[in-house]
Amino acid sequence: MNFYKFKNKQMPWGDYGNTLLVGYAFHNDDQTQILVERTGPFVPPVYNWGRMLLISDSLKQVLETTDLKGFTFQKTVFKKIVNIDWTNWDLNAADPKSYPAGGEPENYILSRKHHPETADLMEAIWCLELDDQTLTGRQKDTSGKTNLFLIENSWTGNDIFITKGAGYIYFSEKAKTWFEANGNGFANFEPFQSKVATPEEIEIANEYIKPIPQKVDPFAHLTPKDWKTYQKLIAQANKFILKSKNDQTEKAKLLSLKKAIESFKSAQQIRPLGKKEQQQLDQLSASSG
Repeated sequence: MNFYKFKNKQMPWGDYGNTLLVGYAFHNDDQTQILVERTGPFVPPVYNWGRMLLISDSLKQVLETTDLKGFTFQKTVFKKIVNIDWTNWDLNAADPKSYPAGGEPENYILSRKHHPETADLMEAIWCLELDDQTLTGRQKDTSGKTNLFLIENSWTGNDIFITKGAGYIYFSEKAKTWFEANGNGFANFEPFQSKVATPEEIEIANEYIKPIPQKVDPFAHLTPKDWKTYQKLIAQANKFILKSKNDQTEKAKLLSLKKAIESFKSAQQIRPLGKKEQQQLDQLSASSG
């Protein structure tokens, strides 16, 4: 089988050109909308931002008439559109027609204000929602370098898809051919290796994508007052231990150690003792018993 990963149109001027082409796209806080910040009024027929494949409204209308499989459409929201029609610049020049304020590429977008009039002139932009059930395998070559491959026996049969194990957007041969013919030069592709994987390779791929358990702070519930009391009790226990070393009688010494034990145990009611403090308590309890 032949598979390809999508690549944006090659732009001049490095990060400056890439920022002019794709801008930014991201989900809102509750993940219900895809927000777009970019230049206008020109909208590329197709481009990607991360694992999002974005297309113009006119390309969507044609794409909907095909039998390509594996996607639905979500309309994006124009959060910030800046008026820079870079398509009229000389793309063969060594430098862009103008550099952004401050010299950083992202300032083409960040340092400018939203321009509603430009946004009104633009085509809608749609994001293709893609399935991610295909697996990405990993194998080391003779040099020890890890190479990625698509696991053909996990492929869902969709023409455009993402995977659980790598951050690319993948195309079948059929989808690649269609986008090359209809993307007006904005769809580029790079071959991506694939193979039928062994059960062991599938197991490794599944292990790799298992979510990393979130570390739980066992002391998150403690208030500043709790911490202060805990530290005071530990200091008090150490004070009684030090006092026991200077006590003149055995009775006074035992009383000091008893109070140290009580202080450690009171601290223990607030939170588990640290390793050092637990060892001290264990030693005191053993000697007093």
